[in-house]
Amino acid sequence: MRVLRFLLVVGFGLNYTSIQAQWIVGLKSGLAKSWEEYGSVNLPEDAAIHVHGLQIAGLAYYQFSSTVWLGIEPGYVERGAACKPGFVIFNGDTRLRLRYAELPILMAVNLPLLPNLLYIRPRIGLGLAFATKAFEEVMNTTDNTLVRRTRLSFQDSDPMRRWDYGGYAGVSVSCYLGKHQLLLDGNYYIGLPDVDPNLTSRNRSLGVSLGYLVQL
Repeated sequence: MRVLRFLLVVGFGLNYTSIQAQWIVGLKSGLAKSWEEYGSVNLPEDAAIHVHGLQIAGLAYYQFSSTVWLGIEPGYVERGAACKPGFVIFNGDTRLRLRYAELPILMAVNLPLLPNLLYIRPRIGLGLAFATKAFEEVMNTTDNTLVRRTRLSFQDSDPMRRWDYGGYAGVSVSCYLGKHQLLLDGNYYIGLPDVDPNLTSRNRSLGVSLGYLVQL
């Protein structure tokens, strides 16, 4: 009986260790360059339609094998656009800034560049995002100063969609230091619905981050 109990304890311990070893968690943060797809709207040739913001995300991946990973990257990202159609202001530019909480689900493939040291990890997936805040900024294009900043309420007077969803793609390069990894990450997001239902305005963003991962 004691032997059986001992074997059960050892077996459970080994199984628990194996389960733990299949999880990798971490954190990354960086900058995002965002814009909106305006469709067939004609814009000035030198129009700058992008804005810059911050992005930060947690990472939790389950390793089905050393190569195939499935995980989530819940986080916060600032998106938006400049040269917004429908707003014509003398010597001015209207910018939209949106702050999202997002939850992408991603499949990644971990491939060695230098075995046991350097790996490249392309990934692809889908996700949801919820706008927590939105601002409309009017900039003076002569000296690039802020003229007015208005918070949007997502009510009937501001017909902005709070929910966004779309596709995620990216690639990471990891430097392995035992159970730890240093991470350089690039990511791209393509939103499917229009942010403003009255005109073509689908979110796009391109980001670069630095991060850290640890194997549990």
